[in-house]
Amino acid sequence: MTNEEPLPKKVRLSETDFKVMARDELILRWKQYEAYVQALEGKYTDLNSNDVTSLTESEEKLKQPQQESARGENILVMRLTTKEQQMQECTTQIQYLKQVQQLTQNELSAWMFTPDRGLMASDYSEEVATSEKFPF
Repeated sequence: MTNEEPLPKKVRLSETDFKVMARDELILRWKQYEAYVQALEGKYTDLNSNDVTSLTESEEKLKQPQQESARGENILVMRLTTKEQQMQECTTQIQYLKQVQQLTQNELSAWMFTPDRGLMASDYSEEVATSEKFPF
């Protein structure tokens, strides 16, 4: 059914019409009624097919931004994972440097506070100072 065709008129039959009308007139009215029902069913089918088509198009339009958002989210998750790994590596490196620094300070303080080493260090520093003044 196209938009140009007019919708047939609705046929109404009462009980008295069935009793009074001639058989040929009833058949004619019944055919008009069937044409009306078929026109309505055709219009309903057209509307449903248009709705399905528009819904399918809308669904496709909505899928594309959703896929782009999912892709962007995956990229951000990968970047976040990379940054977390870098932070973990930096934390490990900081802990290592703190350990090394603590060991170095402990060794240095032990070396400086041992009396015989302290004397050796002062003798050594004097020797270095005199050797700089008088090369071989």
